[in-house]
Amino acid sequence: MKRNHQFLLLTTVAILVIAFSSFSKGGKKKFPGYQKCEGNSYFLLHVKGTSLIPVDTGGAIFVKMKFKTEYDSVFIDINKATNSASYPLRIAQPLFKGDFQDFFLKLHIGDSASFFVSLDSLKKYYPKEFGFEPKFDSMKYLGFSVKIDSIYTKGKVAEIQAKADAENQKQQLEKQKQQEEMQKIMAEIKPIHDSAKVKEPMLKEKDFDLLSNYIKNTWKGPRNPDNDGVFYMETTAGIGDVLQNGAIVSLRYTGKYLDGTIFDSNNLFPDQQPMTFQLGDTRLISGFNMCISKMKIGTKAIFILPPRLGYNDGLTRIFEVEIVGAKTK
Repeated sequence: MKRNHQFLLLTTVAILVIAFSSFSKGGKKKFPGYQKCEGNSYFLLHVKGTSLIPVDTGGAIFVKMKFKTEYDSVFIDINKATNSASYPLRIAQPLFKGDFQDFFLKLHIGDSASFFVSLDSLKKYYPKEFGFEPKFDSMKYLGFSVKIDSIYTKGKVAEIQAKADAENQKQQLEKQKQQEEMQKIMAEIKPIHDSAKVKEPMLKEKDFDLLSNYIKNTWKGPRNPDNDGVFYMETTAGIGDVLQNGAIVSLRYTGKYLDGTIFDSNNLFPDQQPMTFQLGDTRLISGFNMCISKMKIGTKAIFILPPRLGYNDGLTRIFEVEIVGAKTK
């Protein structure tokens, strides 16, 4: 009798081991409550939304989404990781049976669902999207927990894409136009720079005499400089208030030496874009900022800057400036 009891006990244990093994390996029991789908993926709908508009291939969804381990614990919150209240996803054609894209195509606005997909398959078909730190990278399944906030149909996405493409094309054309203008400017300004460079040594030697002669015979403004040594003359009155530091100013200018040699200009051809900068920008010479702050929109003025308020190179410079526009900070 004792041997028979032992035999029955061993037989029972063997049956339980086989049953447990079968339960662990059986597809339907791997994720309790989940529906087994193609490709050994698993799906569970938690909440059914009220919308009838489905997700479609080529469309887009905005979701709350988390990645879960195969033990159903969250290890990445996509919305927090990307700092997005609703994460955007473009829906493409599924690449394999049981693809996560398959499950998105089942959903509607307001639906909440979870599904588990083979991580090996995800890595195979999406090699750049599903790499995790080592302790998660060896999982057999990756879990998705999602709630659909909103849906863009394929037509809506196409409309948005068309607008984006048009804007991109516009920007490319503008960039090309700017490049062509820059090439034109360089072709015009290089000879001016080269010619001025040749004259600079001689002009430095005669700077004081040239300034005295210019003020005596050419200058039509105040005969004496201000406390900063600047000669300033307004030739056309502007409108509104004088410009303040921080304003974004657009202007046309020509820079000359005392003998009339042009050394710089953004007035080389009729359709050349004006110079735009923020008033007070320390990258500009201090005398330039100082004089522009006396002007208004529409003002035309001529000012003479001593070397220390210009490039501090021993050369006095004359600037003819027109303010063509300005925006406050």
